[in-house]
Amino acid sequence: MSDWHRDLAAIERIEAMRRRAAARAQPVAGAPAQCSAWDGSRLQDWEWHPPPKEAKAHGEWFSIRQLKTAEDLVAESRAMHHCVSSYATKCIAGNASIWALRRKALGKTERLLTIELDPQHRAVQVRGFGNRLATTDERKILERWAKAKCVTLQD
Repeated sequence: MSDWHRDLAAIERIEAMRRRAAARAQPVAGAPAQCSAWDGSRLQDWEWHPPPKEAKAHGEWFSIRQLKTAEDLVAESRAMHHCVSSYATKCIAGNASIWALRRKALGKTERLLTIELDPQHRAVQVRGFGNRLATTDERKILERWAKAKCVTLQD
């Protein structure tokens, strides 16, 4: 139960930061209310279905999508056991975008990596569960995404 309260508190803090940033960006009285998401990067989400010879399971596919809400960052942080939820301020300000690599196969979705991009679409951080580095197989998927979306990966 206490974990749930910590999540709620984190979401509330992130939402308060987003509201303050939105108020600075739109100081006009009577402006329409903002939703709890921020704009994020203009890069589009990405999917890849490996050919049957390369797939480890029938129907396997990978996706990389941007996380643009407090709830998504907190869920990613808890599931992956790292501190990505603390990057909300950078995301709201437009100084970073956070992306999640997922593998889908046999009816299950597996979280693989969390990726931080800077505004120039350079991968500043790539981390798996517990802040581990990307595996060789995950790195190959990242390279495919980077090539398709003009993202620069660090060595």
